[in-house]
Amino acid sequence: MAQRNPFIRPDTFWHALMLRANQSVVHLGCGAGFYIIPAARIVGKKGRAIGVDILPDMLAEVENKAQQFGLGDIVKTFRSNIENTPGSPIDEHSMDWVLIANILHQSDPQKVFQEARRIVGANGHVAVVGWATSATPLGPPSEKRISEDDVKRVAEENGLTLVKEFAPSPYHYGLVLAPA
Repeated sequence: MAQRNPFIRPDTFWHALMLRANQSVVHLGCGAGFYIIPAARIVGKKGRAIGVDILPDMLAEVENKAQQFGLGDIVKTFRSNIENTPGSPIDEHSMDWVLIANILHQSDPQKVFQEARRIVGANGHVAVVGWATSATPLGPPSEKRISEDDVKRVAEENGLTLVKEFAPSPYHYGLVLAPA
């Protein structure tokens, strides 16, 4: 279900994945909050939306956006290196959704998936958005990108199984994984 619009619309993205009110969601490597702010709108006041990043400026941006949109009580942030063990202060098996988007080319995929597997709940899901390995006008150099097959292999090595594949944009692949 590739979109004609080359850019991912995070609200549409979350609805397509069936994120619901009262759920918990974390974005590992959240950047400035492109995905976590729309997720917070969906999960609402009884849900949890957490952004984790190593860069304080990115987390400050997330916090500012959350306040600006009246989501300050829903959105929480943690400064953490997700390649550490544990990679965040989030409790084990506590999240309904874990998002890994566009960071695997600049991270150690094994360590990122170890953290995702540690925090995803037994009935939860891990959503992965990665840059397509074909040459595209956007994104990192092709040789730095992690292939969809490699991501599936690393996910499986870390106790996650493929639930479905999707195409969030013409430049990305998408995977939904669940604990094995």
